Amino acid sequence: MKEFIRRHWSLIVNVALVLALGRYAFVKALDAWELKEFNFVEAAFAVHNIVMLTFILVRRQHLFINRDTFHQTIALAAFFSGIIFQKHPTEKLTGISEGIIVIALILGTISLVNLGRSFGILISIRKVKTTGLYRFVRHPMYFTDILWRIGYLVGNLYWLNAFIFLGSSACYVYRALLEEKFLSRFEEYQQYKKKVRYRFIPWIY
Repeated sequence: MKEFIRRHWSLIVNVALVLALGRYAFVKALDAWELKEFNFVEAAFAVHNIVMLTFILVRRQHLFINRDTFHQTIALAAFFSGIIFQKHPTEKLTGISEGIIVIALILGTISLVNLGRSFGILISIRKVKTTGLYRFVRHPMYFTDILWRIGYLVGNLYWLNAFIFLGSSACYVYRALLEEKFLSRFEEYQQYKKKVRYRFIPWIY
């Protein structure tokens, strides 16, 4: 058993992640269906989750990983922060909120497809991706995650959500900086940074 775990630990971690995140996504979709709230936003979210879970299951083994516990804590905080937002519907802004969220989910799904088997949750290197949305900014997925949070906040205006949004966005920006510092050890990423100057928004940042 120990030998099996040693040889297949990466696959075991991937399967465990898929089961945990998949359960959360399934329960969320089922709740929306039972409450008759399964609309185009929930459908876009379901597609996004299916794509993400698929790539987690088949992703490449990382070549190198950041061993700094604090850095990885920031990465995990950014990724999982979306699940702690509180429902506090702002009905007058529902349409705007849903529009922002759908745009974020579509762009996020495209980013996932661009990353493909190089998708990761922790700060590591598998293969530097330079195509698709990554031709324009270095962290399109983090931008779409922040955009999704903006949409959710607009539709659920609440002081706690505002606090979570600020903390979550800060984690994403800090994660991007930490990740770039780690990846800049590799020549391929150094060349990529020279070609793609902006992190989140072209011509702005």
